[in-house]
Amino acid sequence: MPIAVLMMACADLVFAAMPSKNPFVIKLVPPELATWPRMKATDFGCMLEKRFGIRDQRYGCAADFDRMDWGDACLGATTNYNVGPELPLSVSKSLPSPISAVDLEWEHGELQYLSVKFDRKVSQREIEAMFGLRIDGQKPENLMSADLQDCALGKSCLMLQGFEHMGAADLECGT
Repeated sequence: MPIAVLMMACADLVFAAMPSKNPFVIKLVPPELATWPRMKATDFGCMLEKRFGIRDQRYGCAADFDRMDWGDACLGATTNYNVGPELPLSVSKSLPSPISAVDLEWEHGELQYLSVKFDRKVSQREIEAMFGLRIDGQKPENLMSADLQDCALGKSCLMLQGFEHMGAADLECGT
């Protein structure tokens, strides 16, 4: 048997083997976070399932966004209006330093904004290099605004907003 045929047969056996549960560590990179605002909760849940193997019963790949009850803005927190998946700690911890946490805020099944917390004060220049977006410049279509703020003594937060909050006052509820 020629050596090339033997090598291909061996390669087929190697690649046909069952993969290990975690063959390598999958990490998030900061520019990905800027793509999340306005994302549907079910798309976010499916991303967590496909990329990280974290299956959410309510928001996973099998969920149908259009058939879910997303609540009523007039009733606010008493309904599903502000619900959505959370970013698991195991996934947020895969982000590089100086990022220390990521908080998500959902509204009517879509990510209204996310807050990226840093373990130190960061500059606008660092944010632009880390996330690949300009704070004062043109934004991707899904981003309404990107604001760098002081959120604690010696620490910064980056707010990535997809759309304005729509609550009871905006919708003239009860009139």
